[in-house]
Amino acid sequence: MTDMKPASRSATAEKPTRRGYGPLLSLAVDILLPLVVYYVARTLGADQAPALLLSGAPPALHLLLGAVRQRRIDGMDMFCTVLLALAAPASLIGGGTRALLCKDAVLSLVVGGWVLSTGFTHKPLAFQLGQRLHRGAAARARSRMWQDSAEFRRGLRILTLLGGAEQLLDGGFGTLAALTLPTDTVPLLARVQSLVLLALAAVATAICTRRFRTRHGLPLFGTPAAAT
Repeated sequence: MTDMKPASRSATAEKPTRRGYGPLLSLAVDILLPLVVYYVARTLGADQAPALLLSGAPPALHLLLGAVRQRRIDGMDMFCTVLLALAAPASLIGGGTRALLCKDAVLSLVVGGWVLSTGFTHKPLAFQLGQRLHRGAAARARSRMWQDSAEFRRGLRILTLLGGAEQLLDGGFGTLAALTLPTDTVPLLARVQSLVLLALAAVATAICTRRFRTRHGLPLFGTPAAAT
């Protein structure tokens, strides 16, 4: 009987740690692994177009496995699924390698436009992402904060607009690179560019979140005090 308490503590302590690997896994599968697949395929003699198509397989499989594991697809997952469904046949249409390279950049532009549009809806993307991080009482407390605090709503809308702007910049620079640079350098440059812009957006988000909590005493993504 005395051994059960430490075991339960260790089990509960492992959950946040394992959950913390989620963003790193998504980053590896969605950004780094496609780059590895592309250059390995090119090294093995594949043409650019098939290599680009193969590089899109890891993010697609990651999305489908996540949907099967969770047994549900919410609005954001459905949006990504539709993008992938449209991108696959579009990539088979003529236009050459540069058209395939532009595809990812155009998808970033579409995603950026969608993210920006949610900033003016009833539930912006930043609020939805925050709800995903919490369950039960914490999620309900955040919903009450959304209803009661104009500052909380404004802060999350600003973060949503920031995320949309990052995607638009990524898509704009990616389109320019795909149209002007040597085609074999574009995949690597696009991944590096995406990582840099993502890192800058993450730093800006962290700064805004910390300043907001200092000024208003409200966590934009953390657990509300009432739920702790």
